[in-house]
Amino acid sequence: MSNSFGEKFESFVRIFISAIMAYIMFILFFSSMFSTTDMQIVYDDQAVDNVVMRIFPGDESVIYHYDDVFINFIMLAFFGMICFLILPKLKRLSLKQEMILISIWTIFIGCFWVNSSMVAPTYDSAYVVEYAKQFAKDNYAGMEEVYLKEFPYQLGYVFLVELLTKIYTALFGEPTTTIYIQKMNVVFLALIYDGIIFLNHVVFEEKKIRNMTFLLLFFCTQSIISCTFTYGIIPAFTFSVWAIALEVLYFKKKRFWLGLLSAISLMFAVMFKNNNYIVMIAMLIIAFVQIIKEKFSFQRLAYMMISAVLALGILPAVTSYYEQKSHISLGDSVPYISWISMGMCESTRAPGWCNALYTTMKFEELGMNAESMKEYSEDLLQERLTYFKENPQYRKDFFYRKFTSQWNETSYQSIWNNLVREQYQPKGKFAELFCYKQVDSLKAYMDFYAQLIFFGCLLAVLACFRNKNFFAVAMPLVILGGVLYHLLSEAKSQYALPYFILMIGVSAYGLCLAYDAFSRKMQSSVRFAHYFST
Repeated sequence: MSNSFGEKFESFVRIFISAIMAYIMFILFFSSMFSTTDMQIVYDDQAVDNVVMRIFPGDESVIYHYDDVFINFIMLAFFGMICFLILPKLKRLSLKQEMILISIWTIFIGCFWVNSSMVAPTYDSAYVVEYAKQFAKDNYAGMEEVYLKEFPYQLGYVFLVELLTKIYTALFGEPTTTIYIQKMNVVFLALIYDGIIFLNHVVFEEKKIRNMTFLLLFFCTQSIISCTFTYGIIPAFTFSVWAIALEVLYFKKKRFWLGLLSAISLMFAVMFKNNNYIVMIAMLIIAFVQIIKEKFSFQRLAYMMISAVLALGILPAVTSYYEQKSHISLGDSVPYISWISMGMCESTRAPGWCNALYTTMKFEELGMNAESMKEYSEDLLQERLTYFKENPQYRKDFFYRKFTSQWNETSYQSIWNNLVREQYQPKGKFAELFCYKQVDSLKAYMDFYAQLIFFGCLLAVLACFRNKNFFAVAMPLVILGGVLYHLLSEAKSQYALPYFILMIGVSAYGLCLAYDAFSRKMQSSVRFAHYFST
């Protein structure tokens, strides 16, 4: 297999990824300029269902707003100019300084927010934390409850919270709140930011792009506010980001220990949140392309095999561990196809959002029999696909609304999570200000910020058509996987948050290209003016 073939194959994959991502980002950017999506609590008397608007009652209702396009473009230019003015002032910062500064800022403002919001877990997050606290005391009664039988993959995050609870108890005594878990989310978020700055440093090896990454991450509010949500999304994504960064570094430095660290990081990512199989697939694609491009290496093949084995084996291992500790077998769980079929159905929230009628409720109705549930889900999926085929306009509307309800909901349920959950005590002045009094201002800022990120991301993936640096499409490939997965499976805007943070890293590259073009234009204008003045 010639090297020329490998280079052509790598080029084909790069252009293929860039083309699909450009199409997706084109839709997302321009849809965000004309309308945005919002999460609200809607009461019965506020519900609307007509040909113009559909707003269903509930505490997790998706609202579609029409925006002022002119204002959005003005604010896009304004935010872009702010970035262009600040960027030159960051050129003296080293990689180490940027990573330390972003960590200090994130931990400071994140802990301040957590202490002010005083949110308590509810629903799924409450179950997971409660089981972890019980397991920390060697009480495994939760293994007999329906929740873990239906969602055994949550045991990976349960393991992490159990470990954190044991450490906290040993140091400070038994916890009375989950604030310590929320603060650990803040620390994990700081590590995510460090990982994205480091990843762009490794991929592009250009200081300006790293500086822009630092700047954009510094002003991201969605992720900070989301730290109060005690779920596996943030910890898992920490390990995903570092797994990708270490993989790129492994292929550049060709040191196997970096590959091992990458594989181990990926394992923990999948363990804490099984959606990170998306990251696993993206990383294996990157590795496969590199094997094809370069001379065949058993070491690189071993890296792929180790990564896949660790990622695919960790959740069954954790489940087996808890079954042995508790002497309780979890039995059947809801089959994966059920989430796909549910994702093809309507919901009172938005198309494809959570609807237990097609998953857990039906599973219990069928006696928690996985085989019967699989047959039901396959029939439902076939029924929906047939309906989509026979109603093309409905199909387009369904997937457009499903797509925008997730990716164009620019708070990614961060504000919503701080509003609808239980409270340990009333919110402090800081959280109260942005959750109630200035919530509209915060949401507007998130909209403008996200539009800038979408624009930069669009520019970046367009540039990847010509940029022969294959690793430049590493983050876009993961984002593409997230978009496609949630377009087919369960939709929820909070699940889009990790990919939005990745978009920030991608956007830094695109905005730097815009900055260079703007600088050249300004220099040409100055030279032109100087020529005529003399």
